[in-house]
Amino acid sequence: MPQIVEVFADGGETKPDKEDVSLRSRLAKRRTHYNGGVMKIALVGDLHFIAPDVSARKRRQRRRHFAEAWPSFARVESIVRHESPDLVVSVGDIVDWYSDESRDFALERLDALKPPWLLTPGNHDFAPGGEDGEPRTALVGPEEIRKRWEARGVALGNRSVEADGVRLLLVDSPDSSVPEGTAAWLRKETEGSARNILITHVPLNVPEMADYILSVEPQRDLRKYVQSGAPRLFEEAVRGRVEAVFSGHLHFPGKVSADGTDMYLLPLSVRAVGKTYKGQGGLCILDTKKQAGDMVRMLH
Repeated sequence: MPQIVEVFADGGETKPDKEDVSLRSRLAKRRTHYNGGVMKIALVGDLHFIAPDVSARKRRQRRRHFAEAWPSFARVESIVRHESPDLVVSVGDIVDWYSDESRDFALERLDALKPPWLLTPGNHDFAPGGEDGEPRTALVGPEEIRKRWEARGVALGNRSVEADGVRLLLVDSPDSSVPEGTAAWLRKETEGSARNILITHVPLNVPEMADYILSVEPQRDLRKYVQSGAPRLFEEAVRGRVEAVFSGHLHFPGKVSADGTDMYLLPLSVRAVGKTYKGQGGLCILDTKKQAGDMVRMLH
């Protein structure tokens, strides 16, 4: 395992603090450098975990295809044990809707993988909890949900991770947009790095990706299924700077290329019950020691 040296946004370095609550928390809140070797990363697609003890029983039954899918995550656990990655990154939607019970259930599953892990949150990670038909005024809002994730050591927001000349750029996009200032942040982060890889929940808004999505499922609303709130992010901060982009959200796999940047869609990393999603149960292994054409392996 490469030595971990953490770097704050202002450039100050720190060694791991033995009193911090978890390695997940330390990694999530700071820019992180992996020194002493190349890094292998496991990229996990949408999970949509629903806790068995969640209080919204009718909603859980309606979403039974995801509620009963969690045992299939054992296959991901087996692959991760075999591959021994240095880091796991989830592309979001680790819960089907936010509840404290499902949050804790999802964290238990991901912590059981053993390697430290990070999250680029999805829209479902901020979806209000509550029973079907409950007035929205009675539900917890997005800001409170964000605080509850962070209270469990899951920091959110744009972050970068460096590994032997490769920089991972984690960009928040749960609402099909990105935080203000993301383009400027990406331009700065990609300076001086020979290889940059971007990981985000919602795919970038480029014609190649939009055309691919509609070729697979013509009914998809592109206002939701690409970053419609950041239509120029690729042109302003990704083109010519980023080698590959990994996203989830669509629940089916795919790959397109746009001006030299390869863009991958990850499938569900669980197997839904009573529903079939193309490529479900898969995950991606990223070997940073390999060049672009060989560094990605999709496993099931």
